[in-house]
Amino acid sequence: MTHWRQKARRKTPKRAADVLRERDERRTAALIACITEVSSSEGPESVTHGLVAERVGVPVQYVEWKYPSREHLMAIAGT
Repeated sequence: MTHWRQKARRKTPKRAADVLRERDERRTAALIACITEVSSSEGPESVTHGLVAERVGVPVQYVEWKYPSREHLMAIAGT
């Protein structure tokens, strides 16, 4: 507890690179889980950029930029 005259210490802000890296890791994990789920339930032919982006909640343009082909999508999930 701080004395009434003392200012509370502020948390050190995260670096922008750390924030972006953490967000990218979360997105990739969500994409992998979605691709695995879709390919096991509906078949690997049904995995598309639009379907995966919609289910994960990320922009389609991001998925198309990061993984340009369907083969890249399947490769990150290891299926």
